[in-house]
Amino acid sequence: MTKMPRLRTQAAMRPIKLCVQPLPVPIILPESLAPDRARAIRSIKRKWVNGTVLQYHFLESDKWSWPKAQKDVVRGAFDAWKAIKVGLVFEETNDVTEAEIRIGALQTDGSWSYVGTDCLQYQDLGRTMNFGWDLTTEWGHATALHEIGHALGLPHEHQNPNSGIVWNEVLVYESFARPPNSWDRDSIRHNIIEKLPRNDTEGSRWDPKSIMHYPFEPGLITAPHPYDTSGIGENVGLSPSDKDWVRRFYPAGATAVPIAAMQLERLDAVAGQQRDFVFEPDATREYTIQTMGASDCKVVVFEERDGTPRHLIGKDDSGEETNATIKTKMVKGRRYIIRVRIHYISSSLGVALLLH
Repeated sequence: MTKMPRLRTQAAMRPIKLCVQPLPVPIILPESLAPDRARAIRSIKRKWVNGTVLQYHFLESDKWSWPKAQKDVVRGAFDAWKAIKVGLVFEETNDVTEAEIRIGALQTDGSWSYVGTDCLQYQDLGRTMNFGWDLTTEWGHATALHEIGHALGLPHEHQNPNSGIVWNEVLVYESFARPPNSWDRDSIRHNIIEKLPRNDTEGSRWDPKSIMHYPFEPGLITAPHPYDTSGIGENVGLSPSDKDWVRRFYPAGATAVPIAAMQLERLDAVAGQQRDFVFEPDATREYTIQTMGASDCKVVVFEERDGTPRHLIGKDDSGEETNATIKTKMVKGRRYIIRVRIHYISSSLGVALLLH
């Protein structure tokens, strides 16, 4: 029997600290793009290519300490996401230069994480994720699950444009301006009031039991019923829809097929799907990897090191009128994985990958 995530009842709720997200850097696309193309790009652009090995590192600093008990909660949260059998791999590393996810514990800075592949581009004091309170409590465990969800590419669920939530904005601003969060109006608007743009989401149904959903006391929501009178409790585990989403976007069991130099490989994929290839060069030289056809794609090359695919180079041509092209040196005797995620296909002729 599947154990359902537990939701703390409103009677047991008390004021708690909540995740406060950094302002996202906007995805800038040409205004001339067709709406369906722009929507497809925005909904996928921050997601990882499936099969990525996400290495995480606990940053050390004189600004915070990392007791083993706190680290163990984060490790357990990664294990919980791993246990639902997704196509991503999570590994802890002591080498900060190898880490895609770099975790701090500055207690005065709240808990937050950059979303998806933004972790590769942006840092704050070296961090892509931070935990700002004790993680050994039940809510601390839930916080660790929540922040890792952001790192996988999940936004806040209560900002889902399909939720139909109508806020009592006066009370929302008053409530979250008080301790323990003490947020300013911009933070409250950004993290609660604002709906996510429909063009940036995949049209999923609202899930009030999601680990990505804030709890709300009665009175903050005026619609829909019954949440106007009952509020929404504390979600402390992964909901069925959390699991379904991550399995759908990062399916387990994908295999890479061989590709050779000067081989044109048709992708025959639809938006959101991915093809993986393995390449073992017979000569050390610079190779060119490029997509062909009217499409928007994310192409990422990994080099195997001690049996683990490590990120080498990538290119995302979303919104551009040219195809993704990568030039990189590959070494004879080594093994490379090429992953191609389709964001959008503009032509009935399809799209292909060429390595030469």
